[in-house]
Amino acid sequence: MPEYLAPGVYVEETQASNKPIEGVSTSTTGLVGVTERGPLDVPQLVTSFGEFQRLFGGMLPPDAFTGPGGRVHSYLPHAVEGFFLNGGKRAWVTRVLPEQAERARRDMFHLDLANAAIGGSVLLRPALQDTGTAINLPRLYVLDPGNFGVGDWVRVGDGSRADYRQVQALGAAPSHTSLTLPLYFSHAAGAPTRDIAVTVAATLSPFTLRDDAGAGATELVLSGTAALITNLLPLTHQLLQVDGAEYVFAAAVVGLGATEARVLLETPLRLPHARGAQVDGLDIPAGANVNLEVAASAGDLLLFGPGFSTAGNLVVVGVGSAQEEVQRVGTLAQLPLDVPAYAAYPAGTIGQLVTLADDARTVTDLPTNVVVPLDTVAGMSAGMTFTFGANNQVVAAVNPALGLVRLAAPLPGPALAAGDAVQVGAVAANVVAYPTARVVPLDSVNGVETGMTFDNAGDTALVATVLPDLRAVVLATALAAAPAAGTAVTVGGNANTAQALLRPDVIPLDDVDGLAPGMSITIGADTGTISAVNTTVGAVALQAPLPAAPAAGSGAGFALRHTTQAAGAGAATLALDNRLGLDAGDVLRIGVAPDEEYATIARVLGERGVSPDAGVVQLAHPLSAGHASGAEVARQDVAVDTTRQPATLVLSPAAGGEQLLVGDGTTYGAVLPELVRFTTADGIAYFHRLDGAAANANPREIELDDRLGFSHAAGAVVVERNRLFAVQALDAGGWGDRLMIAAADEASSLAANASVLAANPPPGPGMFSSLQLATLTGIESGTILELLEPDGTPVAGAPLLKARAVDRASRLVLLDPPGLQAVHMNAVSNALMAGLNARVRSREWSLAVLLRQRPDPAVPTRNDNLLDQESFRQLSMDPRHSRYFERVIGATFTPGAPADDAGNPLRRWDRRSEGASHYIRVLDLEPVMANRTAIRLGPEALLDVLPSGLVRPARLPLSGGSDAVSLMGDAMYAGTDSNEPDQRTGLQALKNPQNISLVAIPGQTTAALQQALIDQCEAMRYRFAVLDGPPPDNDTLADVQDLRSRYDSRYAAVYHPWLTIPDPFPQSLANLRQVPIPPSGHMLGIYARVDNERGVHKAPANEVVRGIAGLTRYFSKGEQDILNPYPANINVVRDFRPNNRGLRVWGARCITSESEFKYLNVRRLLIFLEDSIDRGMQWVVFEPNAEELWARVRRSITNFLTTVWRNGALEGTTPEQGFFVKCDRTTMTRDDIDNGRLIVVVGVAPVKPAEYVIIRIGLWTADAEQ
Repeated sequence: MPEYLAPGVYVEETQASNKPIEGVSTSTTGLVGVTERGPLDVPQLVTSFGEFQRLFGGMLPPDAFTGPGGRVHSYLPHAVEGFFLNGGKRAWVTRVLPEQAERARRDMFHLDLANAAIGGSVLLRPALQDTGTAINLPRLYVLDPGNFGVGDWVRVGDGSRADYRQVQALGAAPSHTSLTLPLYFSHAAGAPTRDIAVTVAATLSPFTLRDDAGAGATELVLSGTAALITNLLPLTHQLLQVDGAEYVFAAAVVGLGATEARVLLETPLRLPHARGAQVDGLDIPAGANVNLEVAASAGDLLLFGPGFSTAGNLVVVGVGSAQEEVQRVGTLAQLPLDVPAYAAYPAGTIGQLVTLADDARTVTDLPTNVVVPLDTVAGMSAGMTFTFGANNQVVAAVNPALGLVRLAAPLPGPALAAGDAVQVGAVAANVVAYPTARVVPLDSVNGVETGMTFDNAGDTALVATVLPDLRAVVLATALAAAPAAGTAVTVGGNANTAQALLRPDVIPLDDVDGLAPGMSITIGADTGTISAVNTTVGAVALQAPLPAAPAAGSGAGFALRHTTQAAGAGAATLALDNRLGLDAGDVLRIGVAPDEEYATIARVLGERGVSPDAGVVQLAHPLSAGHASGAEVARQDVAVDTTRQPATLVLSPAAGGEQLLVGDGTTYGAVLPELVRFTTADGIAYFHRLDGAAANANPREIELDDRLGFSHAAGAVVVERNRLFAVQALDAGGWGDRLMIAAADEASSLAANASVLAANPPPGPGMFSSLQLATLTGIESGTILELLEPDGTPVAGAPLLKARAVDRASRLVLLDPPGLQAVHMNAVSNALMAGLNARVRSREWSLAVLLRQRPDPAVPTRNDNLLDQESFRQLSMDPRHSRYFERVIGATFTPGAPADDAGNPLRRWDRRSEGASHYIRVLDLEPVMANRTAIRLGPEALLDVLPSGLVRPARLPLSGGSDAVSLMGDAMYAGTDSNEPDQRTGLQALKNPQNISLVAIPGQTTAALQQALIDQCEAMRYRFAVLDGPPPDNDTLADVQDLRSRYDSRYAAVYHPWLTIPDPFPQSLANLRQVPIPPSGHMLGIYARVDNERGVHKAPANEVVRGIAGLTRYFSKGEQDILNPYPANINVVRDFRPNNRGLRVWGARCITSESEFKYLNVRRLLIFLEDSIDRGMQWVVFEPNAEELWARVRRSITNFLTTVWRNGALEGTTPEQGFFVKCDRTTMTRDDIDNGRLIVVVGVAPVKPAEYVIIRIGLWTADAEQ
């Protein structure tokens, strides 16, 4: 009783005499099954199929979720979709998996800044996916793995295809054979090889090349003695050594005469060879063969298995096979470069030792061993053989007017002189010198015209041709005798003088290629300007004569060119003051030693102008260094040293690389300076001075702890890295293998460009240095700081700093040891003295999580499409920082444990760790807590270069996820019960939500599981189980009757047959098949739809089943006559499409033998009433058990049942006909009352469904009275 002790007004609340009862939900469903992802054994409430997909993922491919015996576990997502399609509103979903299911994971790595001995190398042979271990051979073959040790972690490859593995063992010695030139053919593992010395066949040596043979030539024309040619003619597959540089097999030989033969080659030449180069036939000695351990591809320069190492020997590869070939054994070595590589030169690029010199020519006088005037050229033509003594050469051109022949190459042997007898083809002739009886060089040809009379003391002839560029005339007929040089003659009556060809204003040169009018030429101390170039004779005419005719053999040089604009590093064009004589293919020297570099002209840009033709030339490749305006430029003469073996690139270097790995570096760089030209297959030449002697490579095999996940080409990087943190999929299952992680350096720092006001060294021992900043925004304990120059560029050589504490009042940042160093102090003071401020910025990193769609066999191109992605910005590796990655993303956890791996309690609602990510959890792998506060920048930020040229962070996949489908079974679905709700699993976990009224395990039809569903419903009383009939193909009438016969329960119903939908994972879009799904999910949705639209008293039958294409089996009315009535009570889904009524559920019975509970709407109505009254009467407990309470109870229940009656759930036209409620002394004895029992007796008369609609029709005759 309330107390009223002091006078006053007392306002009191009184309880209403009637407490209403609220009806409970009848359609909240509980489902158990396998999903793609989601919390395990924790019921989750979803209110739409979209919400289910966000939490549990999408559909499951049956092929991937079919266990032993063909049992399929992929039905739950279809059931949930069918539930919501058919009107469901709420479903508790419990995901189950075997305990052996695994979560996908991967480790993230970083470059340890504190480790000065980080190893780095490259692959020397391709490493294929699933290889690299002692079991999965071959192992990795790595260039100079000196800093690697057993147990080290290494990254193989780059970008998204990088593999991180641990070194298990290191090989003891190299096991390769290095080649000078690439292989022509591919050879399988096990192909025989043989090491041989160069053995010249005495009967097949020496031959010489009659003609030049370019790279790619497939035939040679050889000259030799008649005996040699005779020996060579019948041979096939004969090994030849060409110029001591390369080795080819002759496929066939065709004679061209007694001393010449055309040799057809089995493989094209790799190198060009000049006429006269020696060719020898070689023998292949017998010997032991060694088989290849690893297949070799065409273009390779390394063989694995045979460890032949004698440089200069030969290796026969594919001994005795159709692809037999021979290559020279080299010494694998690295060439150090003075200028870094201009580009990523392709592997197989051939390097040759060359000599470059500024363009210079030699003064000659005819005859030379290339241009030969003869007393007759009648009957001569190009292609004939020019013979002088024992030497010969091919005639390249014949000029009848000048009476000379030009040879294809210099004639070997002694220099020709006037009077020498030669033979051209079958024509004999004598070498002459100008002037001749028909070609007379003169003092001047000014005023000389065709038809004038040439008169040498009465020996006359008419002028046929005037040659201004030679200051000479060609006569129509030969004079009786050639005038001597210096003889006075007349031409057209004007006095003149016959001259030799070499004179002060006409200079024959050994080469006039690249010369043009207007160019300056210097011979000795004299300089002239070229007015004309005669390419037939090989001479230049000068605008003004030199003081004297130069002597034959004198050197001739040309004026240097200069740049007119500065050319920066990376520039691909040069602006020159003089382009005369320059053309595509010319090699230029730019700058002077020691800073010169060499480049080839790709083309001359713009219109060619008048002398000096200033303008721009485009280079074949960008420059490596910058060159100022006025830099010296000179055209170069290139001479190849054919005595040095070629240096062929084994690997493609990175642009900017300072070393090139070559198949044979023997003697390269031993005597400096040496210049090497590297020519790619498309003809671009790159010139490099060597910076030292070639260093022999020391490769080794590396054995990994696990096989590679990707294939990696030769040249892929192999670098040492340290584990930083682990990434784990949030939930177990194979879905995690579709996750990718992309790490990047944060572009937008939390603290950006804060001005440094002061840099303070430690004030005393044991104290800390500090920075005073203009602002502390974005800076806190654990922030990494980078010191910048006033212009924003990083201070060179300045280590990163770590904030220990922040004093915001004084804007002071205390730094972790070692803190500020001299380089920091100097940078800050220098900026202050310049009236500026150094700056700092914070360093963070970001992490993106990407989820790919499930592989689509019909459209594989969609497999990399993203379903979702998350981004976590501005993360830190320091636990003191508010953006510590483990705290933001969430720490890893062990299912069933009370706390995560960081010691924080798990969330109650899903028993997973706290974290912002919906897909992953992370774990810092640094075991020493003190080390976690060291400077760690985050994972290495790998990049992918897309085909478009754009760059994006590499996407590293997780792996190892498993659903353990083979271990899925009844025990997994049924779960285990526990007194602790958190420990319940599977179906037992559905005991935790109290508002579930319908339960199912879609698609699982074993007796044990269906009985477990029934047992739970009977034990909890307020639940109803929906069971699936047997799946196809065991779904006949007898099969479903057999399944039904196992059970007798008023708390369950069976539906049959199974439904069909279009295959969500078609193998082909052109052939979409129908796949079966269980009916339970759709039936539960119909229950909910009918409950919401009509009420729980309405039987959920004669309702259209939405979202399906058909049925796995079509039952007729006659068959349903067997299935529907007692004792079967099986609810059938029927096809009424022939009647235009669609597919409908056509039954509403429980599988019970109790006739009063045979209709499931009656059973579910009673469940509704009982559960509602149970919850609505909880207030009665401990109330005074007397008439007042009894009356209140009667009123509450009566009011509730009246509402139910009015809704049509109970029979009768008045409430009294539909129900009664008793609670008085007739329902309770004194013993009941004394023992605290209040007993209410309620009777209800539920409406029954009109299952059989019977309409009786008879004949009726109308009557007037009626």
